[in-house]
Amino acid sequence: MKNKFLFVAVIGLLVMACNYLIPTATPIGQTTEAPGTEAFVGGDMTAKLEALGGAPCAENPDFTCVTISVPLNHFDAANTETLEVVFAVLPASGARMGMFVQAYPGGPGGEGISTGGAGWFSESILEHYDIVYFDQRGIGLSNPLSCPNAYEADFMDYVNEFDQAGAEGYDTPEEQQKAIEDSRAYAEACVAEMGIEPAKLAFFGTDQVAEDIEAFRQTIGDDKFMLYGVSYGTAVAQTYAAAHPEHLSGLVLDGTIDLTLNGEEGSFAQEKAFDKVLLATLQACNADDLCAADMGGDAVAAYDKLAKQISENPLAYEFPLPSGEKIQRVFTFNQWEYNAAYQMYSPSGRMMYLRALAAAHRGDFIPMARLTYQNLTVDPITFEYLGDDTFSDTMFLSVLCTDDSFFSGTQEEKISQTISAGQASNGTVPRLDGSVYTGLSCAFWPSSPTEVVTTESLVAEGVPTFVLNATLDPATPFEEGKAVYENLADGYHFYVEGGRHSIYGWGYDCPDQYISDFMVDGTLPAEREMVCEEWGTEVIRAYEPLAAQNASDYADVLEAFYAIDSEIQLQPEYFYGSFMEDQSIACPFGGSFTFGLSATGEAYTFNQCAYFKDFALTGSGSYNAESGLMTFNTQVAGAKEGSLVYTDNYADGSIAVIGKYGGEEIDLSR
Repeated sequence: MKNKFLFVAVIGLLVMACNYLIPTATPIGQTTEAPGTEAFVGGDMTAKLEALGGAPCAENPDFTCVTISVPLNHFDAANTETLEVVFAVLPASGARMGMFVQAYPGGPGGEGISTGGAGWFSESILEHYDIVYFDQRGIGLSNPLSCPNAYEADFMDYVNEFDQAGAEGYDTPEEQQKAIEDSRAYAEACVAEMGIEPAKLAFFGTDQVAEDIEAFRQTIGDDKFMLYGVSYGTAVAQTYAAAHPEHLSGLVLDGTIDLTLNGEEGSFAQEKAFDKVLLATLQACNADDLCAADMGGDAVAAYDKLAKQISENPLAYEFPLPSGEKIQRVFTFNQWEYNAAYQMYSPSGRMMYLRALAAAHRGDFIPMARLTYQNLTVDPITFEYLGDDTFSDTMFLSVLCTDDSFFSGTQEEKISQTISAGQASNGTVPRLDGSVYTGLSCAFWPSSPTEVVTTESLVAEGVPTFVLNATLDPATPFEEGKAVYENLADGYHFYVEGGRHSIYGWGYDCPDQYISDFMVDGTLPAEREMVCEEWGTEVIRAYEPLAAQNASDYADVLEAFYAIDSEIQLQPEYFYGSFMEDQSIACPFGGSFTFGLSATGEAYTFNQCAYFKDFALTGSGSYNAESGLMTFNTQVAGAKEGSLVYTDNYADGSIAVIGKYGGEEIDLSR
């Protein structure tokens, strides 16, 4: 069972960690010189971008893209080969105080430019700071390296394979040999498809990415700047801070990786964290009367029962298509674990997973399948791999294997240790595991270190550093952020009890306002460590129970329509949809529902769509983004017939239905 979870990479090797707090460089609660007051050497940013040949970014036109040439290997002056890296800049709207560079998003493998935006920054930051994103080397617009064919073949083999011998995992010599050969074959096929000299992959690691940021700083001419890193981006940010602390006015680490951990240590830490969050999610369901009722009283038991069944025998099911046809599919244990892990990143994702689990518990596996298709990025109709255009699966593994060392010794010794470690942690308890098997792929990756890698704890002397964290972050465990904070010379730790992966930019004063106050006014927090209490202690978003299966279970047609409204909002295709093109899905009891964008918001089509028995809708619908009004204009067939118009006013929370149903005039609202 190879690890294909898109977890963040964990960089470095454990050294003797310092568990004491280094004396602080700046007194807490005081106001210092605002961090962005250094003179801008090259004039205003707009003029500098024009001089650099900047143009609107095709994938993010509010930003101006500039391309700079950087050394392939920043650490060897004799190597004159270069490559191009693209940065995207949104200049400050007012008096400029400097740059706020984003090591964003996570991965490694995420594109920064196509997914970046300005919506999560305060007005004061946008007024005084240039917002900067970039595509790191090997990704997006910056000399992309990819092997889509090799990755698809390897990934879909993982998705569809299941254990046919012994316990779940590589517990037989035959299974172990296949896993080893699969990893070898993927590495060889991927490198060949990329068309790069294998030795050059060593120059696409995080240390080189950090130096690309330094090259951009020098190009712009600022003496200092603010740097933000999220998830894997905290590895980039910490690497830059360790190399060039004198050029940082401040540092924000959000969802923080402990770089002193090696590959296997980081993998085991993630396994524990994902299992911890899953268990907390299931227990939160048990504490919620509605959720517990949908689970038969015990969500933990419901999960463990299904996991055990699927680990022993893949589940065969029929998946309904919008055409009315049903396709035979098989749900493997690899799909089960992959899907569960993906849903643990946020309270909303956890609630969505619980609804799918509850449906599976009562015998309906289709919601779980729909959620899985979204996370696997496969076409629900054809089951073909689609992938994510904004994420490089190729560079995820390449950067991870370039930065990290998994175990030590010869290649054969590393492989043996990986297999043993994976087997030792394998199984449904802990419920989410297998991350350490990444070591198999790294054993064959050309740029994997031949020696054990060690990384010192970040101190960042003279750099006020904000470490942002959550106790239920599965991808970057809370303990890692805490460890980073405790070794900083001038650190501040803000965390959420419960929470999600990454906590900056979600509209809460803690931590957002503290960071804005520091960046704009130079005001430092009054405390070194603080719980962001306004987030609450949420594990899951408020649970929304499954719809009843019969129209007669609803008190009236208004209640029935509201249930349909809610079910549409919570369909994985709609909930996670991009809306870039119309999408049709089969309704639970027949017919289809189609949604997509319109000139004013969203447009819907119902074609004999039944979300429960004896209540099928045919007609149209819309959502007006400006007014906040959702409307369904439908003909109803089933136990009774009618013509009904349903409205949901998001502005004031009111709902209503009018028309004729079962021969009676209907005019209901609440």
